[in-house]
Amino acid sequence: RPGDEPPDDDAARLVGAALAEQAAREMAEPLAGGLYVVATPIGNLGDMTVRAATTLARADSILCEDTRVSRTLLARYAIKRPLRAFHEHNEEAEQARVLAELGEGHAIALISDAGRPPLPDPGFKLRRPGVA
Repeated sequence: RPGDEPPDDDAARLVGAALAEQAAREMAEPLAGGLYVVATPIGNLGDMTVRAATTLARADSILCEDTRVSRTLLARYAIKRPLRAFHEHNEEAEQARVLAELGEGHAIALISDAGRPPLPDPGFKLRRPGVA
């Protein structure tokens, strides 16, 4: 039956090498200043994309809903960037600070607890057209 055969070690090595090569290329490039809305895995931390992981690893700071949840994700990928809570209870107070940092050219990543931050998630006001 399909799926019952043992994994192909050569294929696994090729996939791993290709992912490592992609990560190395992305890590070598500086991250331009701006707001990066980054999708995170839903239900399985192994679903993280190389691009998402390298963006988070290169950001000046990461805004998140719940630092406890996000620390678990960042630890899984050995990402050590400043992590700050940004949610419905503090976004009014934090918005001016974040916008000032963006104006200074900082690269700031915005994540939610799982998935892509949609409009009602924290950061909605940062992503509205006309906010700068």
